Amino acid sequence: MKSFATCLALLGFSFFLAAQTASTIKVPRLSKMAIGQSSCSAYFPQGMPDFELSKSEDDAEVYTSDLELDGFHFACITVKFSEAFDDAEPEDLEDLLIGYMDYLKEQFGVTDAAGYGRGHTLESTPDARGVLDYWEDADGLHYAVKGWINPKYIGIMLLYGEGEYPHFNLQQMYLDGFRFGE
Repeated sequence: MKSFATCLALLGFSFFLAAQTASTIKVPRLSKMAIGQSSCSAYFPQGMPDFELSKSEDDAEVYTSDLELDGFHFACITVKFSEAFDDAEPEDLEDLLIGYMDYLKEQFGVTDAAGYGRGHTLESTPDARGVLDYWEDADGLHYAVKGWINPKYIGIMLLYGEGEYPHFNLQQMYLDGFRFGE
């Protein structure tokens, strides 16, 4: 009986610590912001730095930005293809997105992943597909990652830090906040 009471006390203390941690991390307000000159946009916390532009080996435009708030990073990578994949089927686009996300996993040193959740859609862009995953890297950082793709763009929304982000609803709003350009 003593061990049950001890377990119950430890469990209560764990919930208390989790609640204290969540209460010390402010919930940022998200606002729509243009992603460089890509014509895409997304909902970001206030203070998101301007996007840096680089070119990939196949001449695609790659826009990146990252903002740290309370130990968590809100990051975005947007790729504007040099040539649109106008004839691609949605499943083929989804496979292309997963290939890009696999590349990012390698670049970020990801050591563990939950596994891709396919088939996500955006009401605003019926031809778009989304893929969700949760990663952990060699340094113990936890990533919530959602990638979006249509024939012209890839958008990757990342939210990462030590441990899981404590405000799940805001995390979901952030990951679903990508909007495709023309």
